[in-house]
Amino acid sequence: MFETFTLTPNQRTPSVPRAAGFRPRNRSTTGSARAVASAALTIALIGSVATVAQADAFDLYGPATPFDLPSGAGPFDAMRDGRLITLVGDELFAETAVGSRSFDSIGRLEGGDFSDFGPAFVEVSPDGTRVAIGNGGGAGFDHYQVGVFDLGDLSGDWFNVNHFSAAWFDDRSLALAAGVFGSPAFVTMLDVTGDPENPTNPLLIDGVGGASGGIAFDAEGRLFTGNGFQTQGPSTTGTLKSFDATDWMAAWRGGDAVDFETSGSLIAELLSAGSLGFDSEGHLHVGGGDFDEGDFDYGALIRASAIVDALGGRGPVDRDDPDRVRRFDPDGADDFNFYSLGYNAFTGELYVRQGSRVYPFIVPEPGTCLLMMLGAAVVLRRRS
Repeated sequence: MFETFTLTPNQRTPSVPRAAGFRPRNRSTTGSARAVASAALTIALIGSVATVAQADAFDLYGPATPFDLPSGAGPFDAMRDGRLITLVGDELFAETAVGSRSFDSIGRLEGGDFSDFGPAFVEVSPDGTRVAIGNGGGAGFDHYQVGVFDLGDLSGDWFNVNHFSAAWFDDRSLALAAGVFGSPAFVTMLDVTGDPENPTNPLLIDGVGGASGGIAFDAEGRLFTGNGFQTQGPSTTGTLKSFDATDWMAAWRGGDAVDFETSGSLIAELLSAGSLGFDSEGHLHVGGGDFDEGDFDYGALIRASAIVDALGGRGPVDRDDPDRVRRFDPDGADDFNFYSLGYNAFTGELYVRQGSRVYPFIVPEPGTCLLMMLGAAVVLRRRS
């Protein structure tokens, strides 16, 4: 079941003090008391709305109506206009309108070789003109390709590069978390404007002691990635680190790759550091799960201020602190979920996905809260 999400006034209806044996003398006196009580209630309610308006999304995300992606769909992303886009087989589907939850085919991708598990990722470029698709290793799981296609006519190219997850840094640069299972994972930066036959894909981060995790960039250009499944260590499954832009950019310009295990800032040890990304307020969503440690069956949101503390050397985020890590488990009937998360900057929705089922979480509009609370005040005043 969904988390409960209820907006409640932070004060009860004020009572009017009465001296012992006090009785209203006439209707006008009683009316004055009612007016005082009603006015106080209205002020309290408005104060509550102001508090709600000042709170951040971390606290305010509440469940909206779940929906299903097209049958067979997996990863998806939001386009610049807020519509969702996903892939089924080699066919792209886009939402018919923002929030419609219905999808139409926009065409097939030429030359793709997809695994039975579908694409590894679907990522729309920052300018909204292209989409990057990871083929997940192809039918034989040994033919890794990243396709970059124009959303207007679906023209594009396939680059033969390894991948697990991806994040755009800018409109020509796509960061890829990749690796071969059993060997240390790494992060590269693919130039999507380069030659597909000879990709420019320099190494940024190396030596991740396990499988690939997710990848994301914050507003300051820091690169976030993690250990998706420990093999060598010493980092464990879910170890999530941040790397300053000056460090990974030096590798991008031709310097040595940054070592994951000995460099960076430890942010948290959470789930399997998967499906990383930021919402508009800087809260970091994390998906995946670590079944060995019993750290699974929820999606997580790390509060922005907790990330600032970790970056400032005040210690990693405590995954069991609900003030710093919020947990989402909308499919409570299943005790073994492995959620992936995403964010729609146009609509402000945080998505928690399990298979083709998507559970959106939204922040209610402050104006809507105000009208609801003032309406409640009017009803209570009439009933008084």
